[in-house]
Amino acid sequence: MDVEPITHNSKNRQIVMIGCFDTKGEDFSYLYTSLGQKGAEIVSINTGVFGSTELFPITYEADVVAEAAGTEISILREQKDRGVAIEKMGEGAAMIIAELLSENRIDGIIGMGGGGGTFIALKAMKALPFGIPKLCLSTLATKDLSTHIGSKDITLMPSVVDVAGLNSISRVLISQAAGAICAMADTDITEVKHSAGSIAVSVFGNTTLCVDKCSELLKSQGYEVMAFHSVGVGGMTMEALARDNCFDAILDITTTELADELCGGICSAGPERLTAGSQKGLPQVVVPGCLDMVNFGALDTVPKKYKNRQLYSWAPDVTLMRTNKEENKILGELIAEKLNMSSAPVAILLPLGGLSKIGGIDEVFYNPEIDRVLFDAIKNNVNPSISVIEVPENINTIAFANKATGVLLDIIKK
Repeated sequence: MDVEPITHNSKNRQIVMIGCFDTKGEDFSYLYTSLGQKGAEIVSINTGVFGSTELFPITYEADVVAEAAGTEISILREQKDRGVAIEKMGEGAAMIIAELLSENRIDGIIGMGGGGGTFIALKAMKALPFGIPKLCLSTLATKDLSTHIGSKDITLMPSVVDVAGLNSISRVLISQAAGAICAMADTDITEVKHSAGSIAVSVFGNTTLCVDKCSELLKSQGYEVMAFHSVGVGGMTMEALARDNCFDAILDITTTELADELCGGICSAGPERLTAGSQKGLPQVVVPGCLDMVNFGALDTVPKKYKNRQLYSWAPDVTLMRTNKEENKILGELIAEKLNMSSAPVAILLPLGGLSKIGGIDEVFYNPEIDRVLFDAIKNNVNPSISVIEVPENINTIAFANKATGVLLDIIKK
């Protein structure tokens, strides 16, 4: 491994400043000045529906933002529908930001606001890939905004007071926010160069032993390993980073999030799970890891329709439900459908000794009849070009890890 610094060139950082300049012009004027004092070149985007400001230059006015979203600012004003306006101005700003990105005109983005301004800024920021600094000074920063942030590397900073006119508190925080985004954009990163490449791996408590061994083997071959916890946001993040070209291959040991998406569990990663690798043409080894279970919260939170199913308390706040034959048939067909889209080499490994630690012989979820339904559904629907390998081991064993890693390395070499 070689270590070398990644340094920026000498040009000023190009920082996008986004917000509702119609109602918060004074605040953004102070932010504009603070950014300028840090040497930033500022691209300002007004997402305020009902006006603008003359306190600082506007690069993209609200009418341009609305047009980018396929509407007109006059229509949004006439509708007087706050929800629609937030959605459209966020969409339009995201379109403009994507264009700036394609022209290499953005090194960082900063926004401010209350509820509406925050949601618009976050929607726009999600148009940027991993690594471009994103900061939002918000009245909602201490709340759960995971739905709006998703898998993106967005930094939230509490505004403490409302973004509604300057005062001795807001001046301090706005100045610090300007300093933070400029510092992030200027940061030199020391990167470790892995001669072999980077590999994404999905993991769960019930596959930890396997993934630990896979990681050890891959690292010994010079690969960088990035592990993602398959609890919903983990799978979403892995898919998003694959689309941002962060990986050279994927070892998807733990696809349990597909079962949660099917059955309404709490660890769903959404319908796009298990699609990015195929769409980006990445070599993949995929395992139906932990598809023998669906995750719910405490026992009393399990939906009524599942109360008579086989349930297991993994922790006081985690109840696992054993998937049945019907669900496994659907999941097998789904895996085949998603992987059939790939133009790159793909292999599927089937652990005949169980899909999880608790799915092994003599364990609570051990049921080879149900597992066989899943395996047959995969084999009956997958393209002939995809290798399907049956391994007579439990997934959570060193032997299975050795096999999975060996198959992936063979695929990469080919």
